[in-house]
Amino acid sequence: MIKEVYLDKTIYKPPPHKFEAGTPNISGAIGLGAAVDYLSQIGMDQVREHERELVSYALSSLSHLSNLNVYGPKDPEQKGGVISFSLKGAHPHDIAEILNEENICIRSGHHCAMPLHTRLGVNSTSRASFYIYNTKEDVDKLIEGLLKVKKIFKAQLDLPELRTKVRTKLNSFLSSFLKALIISS
Repeated sequence: MIKEVYLDKTIYKPPPHKFEAGTPNISGAIGLGAAVDYLSQIGMDQVREHERELVSYALSSLSHLSNLNVYGPKDPEQKGGVISFSLKGAHPHDIAEILNEENICIRSGHHCAMPLHTRLGVNSTSRASFYIYNTKEDVDKLIEGLLKVKKIFKAQLDLPELRTKVRTKLNSFLSSFLKALIISS
């Protein structure tokens, strides 16, 4: 904290008062109190049960999408309201952008867990979060959005299969062509 301020100098209070940050975050403390009151009215057991039901529903729904990998426990009892995932052939930032166009908000990136991503061998992941303000309809909308992502990136997802088909047809054509060339000469 300061003692005096002039245009050409500042005089600070002696330590430890010199190092005080200033006005306390009063509005933050009031907001925290209101949040505690709100959650107390609902009941934390109810909050957890709702979160567990949504995560269970989401995990089950996500399990039906091919080429989608969910990271972390698959048991809703051992999981909070966060599901990290990746979709083969689509970068997490692209997934987030496409879902954003559908008014679906997810996070993408390292999620402050870069060492874990390194250990898992992935550059980044997508992350959907669920809490008391979410419903099963929100999960359904996420699944619909991911189906749109898969449709957009289908060409990329099918590229290895397409390459194999092209190689097979090309090899067959070249083989026939060479045989015809040898026979005609």
